[in-house]
Amino acid sequence: MRNKPRWQKNFFCYLLQVLVPSVMEMAAVRRIKALRLAFLCLLFLVVYVNLAGPIWENLDLAMLISYKQQPRQNLSDAVHVLGRSEESYCGDPVTNFVFIKVHKTGSDSTAAIFLRFAYRHHMVMCYPRRQRGLRGFTLTFPSTEIYKSNCSRWNVLGDHYNFIVHHTVFNKTAMDGVMVPGTKYIGILREPQSHSRSVFFYHDRFRIFMKEEHDNPLGEFLDTPEYYEYLIRRQGVLGARNFQAFVMGFPPHMLRTQDTEVMDKAIRQLNESYTFVIITEYYEESLVIFRRKFCWDMYDILHSAKKIHEQHDPRKSIPLTHAQLQNHHRINAIDYRMYDFFNMTFWENVREETGRGFWEEVAYLKELLERVNTYCSTEQNESPLAVPASKWHKPFFVDHTLCAGLGRSPRKWADKLFDQMTGRDKIWKKINVTENKSVDQSQSGNETSAAIEIGNNSP
Repeated sequence: MRNKPRWQKNFFCYLLQVLVPSVMEMAAVRRIKALRLAFLCLLFLVVYVNLAGPIWENLDLAMLISYKQQPRQNLSDAVHVLGRSEESYCGDPVTNFVFIKVHKTGSDSTAAIFLRFAYRHHMVMCYPRRQRGLRGFTLTFPSTEIYKSNCSRWNVLGDHYNFIVHHTVFNKTAMDGVMVPGTKYIGILREPQSHSRSVFFYHDRFRIFMKEEHDNPLGEFLDTPEYYEYLIRRQGVLGARNFQAFVMGFPPHMLRTQDTEVMDKAIRQLNESYTFVIITEYYEESLVIFRRKFCWDMYDILHSAKKIHEQHDPRKSIPLTHAQLQNHHRINAIDYRMYDFFNMTFWENVREETGRGFWEEVAYLKELLERVNTYCSTEQNESPLAVPASKWHKPFFVDHTLCAGLGRSPRKWADKLFDQMTGRDKIWKKINVTENKSVDQSQSGNETSAAIEIGNNSP
């Protein structure tokens, strides 16, 4: 085999002498750069550890100072977490409100909730000036006016009214003159067709249509509604046209309008007067939003699952024809428009609360109501049902006393609250008499005897 020339061997040796050190030098440079980067990272970590601690401590201190500077809550009052972030709390519950009790909307069940709350918080209700036991649950309905003189004991309690729950027609101007300042207003609405069915099969004025030969009495009424409205008005009672809108405060002289702009303007004005309107079809969801707006505990919105005045006439569910439905929309156009408006505002409230644990709270409320009502519907054992605390309520026990309260009718709750008010009525009368005596005696110069009289007559 032929040997390579000498000059080629020398050339290859020269390349090895030049390139090998260069490769080794490049590897050394990479190692140096890596060590330099590691050193810089270590130096940054040391600086961060020494400086970040004081920075976060200063931020925590600033947040703590800001928290301590907030107004202190009264520790004797309940402070409720509203199912939102841990920093969002609610203070004192709202105890000045009027509930516009619209017939056949689930308003009896709602009234029972409000009356139980009013009794627990010693509220002063405008109780009708009439004997007990009369039929109905009416204060001034169907009149659109209300005065303090419509309330029992108004001459003594008139400056203290902070609760109305009996049937009235909403009139904010008149009601503001009866209630304490800052009173809030609550309404309730039901889907108009469902509402009309319930009203039709409940009230006496429709008995002329309830004969056995009428297979679909509501349908027959809606075939010629104006004729039957004429017969009803001859009986001197309110007709079936836009009934919910009337009770909720829609101007009575405009109840027959078909002008949608007029309807919308009046409904928007009413919306400014209401703090919240409950939607019957979304009852538990409405109660959760109401509880949050009014700073109530979930314990306050517990209620019985048993329906009040439940109807069982099978004719109530008979479908209506297209023509009958059109007539119903025509004569109740304001009811439909009002329901759509407040249903829309309800879902706006839901969207605002959705990111704050709203649906979690709704699910919890429904589960809690099932547990409580199951316990109350069975023979109660000697041991009460213990409900541990949650982020929506304090711990409480379900016993026969609570079950009796949940099952108590609005009428009985109202009488119970009135008895509680009457006891305070006597105390207030005694205080007024004592104060008047002290003033008279001090004016006569007998200050010593006045002081003794006050001391002897104080409750």
